[in-house]
Amino acid sequence: MRKNIVKQTALGLGIAVVISILISFLLLIGVFRGLELKTLDYRFQWRGPQDVSHSDLIIITIDDQTFKSCRDRYPFPRDYYATLVENLNEVGVKLIMFDIQFTEPDFKNPLGDQILADAIKKSGNVILAGKIARIFTRGGLYEYVDEPIPVLMETGSDWGVVGEMQDSDGFMRRYLIFEPYQDRLLYSLGSKVFFFEKGLPISPKWSFDGHDGYFVFSDSSGGNVQKIFGHRGSGGFEQTILINYYGPASTFPTYSMSSLLDDADFDLRDEEDTDYLEIFKKNSIYPYEFKVALLADSAKQVEAFTALALGDTERVDEIIDSENPFKDKVALIGVSLEELHDNKYTPFYNYGDVQRLMPGVETHAHAIQTMIDGSFIKVVPILVDILIIFILSMITAVIVIFARPVIGGAVTVILSVGVITGAFWLFTHQSIWIYLIPLVVTVVSSYGGNVIYLFLSEQKEKKKIRGMFQTYMSPKVLKYLEDHPDAFSLSGEKREATMFFSDVQAFTTISESLSAEELSIVLNKYLSPMTDILMQYDGYVDKYEGDAIMCDFGVPMEDPDHAWKACYAALDQQKKLDVLRGEIKKDHGVDIFVRMGVNSGIVSAGNMGSAQRFQYTVMGDAVNQASRFEGANKQYGTYLMIGEETYKRVVDYIEVRILDKLVVKGKLIPITVYELLAKKGELTKEQSRIREYFIKGIKLYWDRKWKEAIKQFELAISVNGQDPPSKVFIERCKIYTDNPPGDDWQGEFVMTTK
Repeated sequence: MRKNIVKQTALGLGIAVVISILISFLLLIGVFRGLELKTLDYRFQWRGPQDVSHSDLIIITIDDQTFKSCRDRYPFPRDYYATLVENLNEVGVKLIMFDIQFTEPDFKNPLGDQILADAIKKSGNVILAGKIARIFTRGGLYEYVDEPIPVLMETGSDWGVVGEMQDSDGFMRRYLIFEPYQDRLLYSLGSKVFFFEKGLPISPKWSFDGHDGYFVFSDSSGGNVQKIFGHRGSGGFEQTILINYYGPASTFPTYSMSSLLDDADFDLRDEEDTDYLEIFKKNSIYPYEFKVALLADSAKQVEAFTALALGDTERVDEIIDSENPFKDKVALIGVSLEELHDNKYTPFYNYGDVQRLMPGVETHAHAIQTMIDGSFIKVVPILVDILIIFILSMITAVIVIFARPVIGGAVTVILSVGVITGAFWLFTHQSIWIYLIPLVVTVVSSYGGNVIYLFLSEQKEKKKIRGMFQTYMSPKVLKYLEDHPDAFSLSGEKREATMFFSDVQAFTTISESLSAEELSIVLNKYLSPMTDILMQYDGYVDKYEGDAIMCDFGVPMEDPDHAWKACYAALDQQKKLDVLRGEIKKDHGVDIFVRMGVNSGIVSAGNMGSAQRFQYTVMGDAVNQASRFEGANKQYGTYLMIGEETYKRVVDYIEVRILDKLVVKGKLIPITVYELLAKKGELTKEQSRIREYFIKGIKLYWDRKWKEAIKQFELAISVNGQDPPSKVFIERCKIYTDNPPGDDWQGEFVMTTK
């Protein structure tokens, strides 16, 4: 036994190693990448939105409201953006970033570019957008820098690369830190804002810490040092970050561009022109009374009017500034209209079952805030992933081998749930992304591989046992086969037969309590006399499956008495078991109880297999029902159950009691089943009294008279202190007393298991 366990463990671990190598290879070539990205999205959604109240970032979008309010059609003249820059500075914005590329001249207003340039130069706090353009030609890939037009570059303003980083599924999860071009680095818009916020120059010194994965930036003196953690891709660290999204679209405060144009000098359409921005402008033409009247907070209005009445204009300015949503903010300007095709898929796209694309300008905000907060997502090194794959595979293999498939399956499920929970916890609380799909696939594959191995191993042993008994056949049947060699042809024929199935109760428990050698002895002691009895009644032992016996009566040799012979064989077996049980208990310490099922009907009989290797057997509903009846004994605590078709054929040969109207698994029509009690005339007085009370009880049960039925079943139990079927029906009656069956109930019981 110990030698077998060692062998199973060694082979199981070998299977685990092979599976680990295969999954590691698939991981390395990126097979799991697509699914893994989706699990990353689920982790974002599980974590949920994060607080951004500490952020200085605001979003200014060209949206539907802007289209509705502005008099010109998009693309807007450049003087619109000049007004926007001037107004943002008037309301106290500290930095302006355009996610709009001004790489072509203004075709609507020839003076527009100069007007915008003058506004940008005057403000001195604008970051413009450009890109590295790539064109595929016959000669290969052609690259060039597409930067803002010269008149804007002459203002001395900085600019950054827009460059998108979309994954294969079209989602935006990564963000560019910089992009090498020829002999220089072109920083992204987000990096430029990060440098500004951290007090670094527009082109800081930089280095890369290959051990920790940080890009290190500093000023010329080296006194101001800031770090950005690079994303660890399949080829190592990249000059990108994983965006730690703070939530879905509109997580950051978002304003329509029209509201930032809406001052006394800029005319929107009549119904939209409210001069809203005059409330917060430093040099507003409107009096204090007007500005205070437009404050949204009524308490602040009262306080401001009180201060104004006292002539304290400094306090009024403080109150207005406290309500100013733009003061000391970083304004990111872009478009949000879907028609302009700058909305992105992000991990929060389907958050809360609401599908929302995110404006491209807001993806910059999430990336910038990730860099400012240092809330970088760190990817576990792929070698660590592979190590975990091997460990999980080994653990699963050991669980299956020692706990066996059923308990091992439960433990494997717990292990898988633990892996998933751990991965989600690491992401939520530590911002660590560990690859999840390969780990779950490893656990499932290792479990499946080892279960298949154990199954094949056990089947091999069972086949060896079955091979020892396949020659058991009565002389009469053997002679019939000698006289009818055509019975071994591969073609089948319709025949009437009775099928017998038996199975040892709790055989798994018995087998686990005995050594292999002792179990073999017990099986021989049990199977040999059972087989002898079946052969005495001309039964054909169809097959052995471990402790289970399938025997056919009426095939391959025709026998008009097949039904009663099957019943008598079953009764004789139970009588033999009464004697055998004591011997086995004494010698081996286990109790042998056997459930049997008998059914008759038309079957398809013949040799199944190939011309070289075949077995004579039967198939059909009648066969399946006989098997179901054997298993159905468990529902009633009985050991001999026969079907209605068998009872019709043997009513003059046997004693039975009706058990139930049974709907076996996979069927819809109820079948009346009976407990086989004795041969005709051999029923004891005790059995007769129990049957009498039970039949009365079951009729009352079918009539829905639950309390009266219970009394009869209790009388049946009182005869000898035990009657398992009566106990079953008492419990059913109690259940139906509180929860009666439907009006269409005709007394049937539906089995949900085989």
